[in-house]
Amino acid sequence: MTVLALLGLGVGVVVLLAVIGLFNRVLRGAREVDAYAGDILTAGVGIAKNLDGVDELATTRALGGAVPGLAVGYLRKLGLVR
Repeated sequence: MTVLALLGLGVGVVVLLAVIGLFNRVLRGAREVDAYAGDILTAGVGIAKNLDGVDELATTRALGGAVPGLAVGYLRKLGLVR
């Protein structure tokens, strides 16, 4: 009876060590995924920050399109262009 109990305890310890080893392998992979997810989040925030000025781009384009006409008008006013 005692031998059977000790054998059961030995098997239990082996199973426990196997479970701990497998759990550590799973945690290692999860930590790696978490690190990559953090890198992806950082890159995404950087991209979003760089796209904040897109709204002003339309205004800049509209104002830039008006420059040639204004320049010609200014030159006409100075008498340099007819």
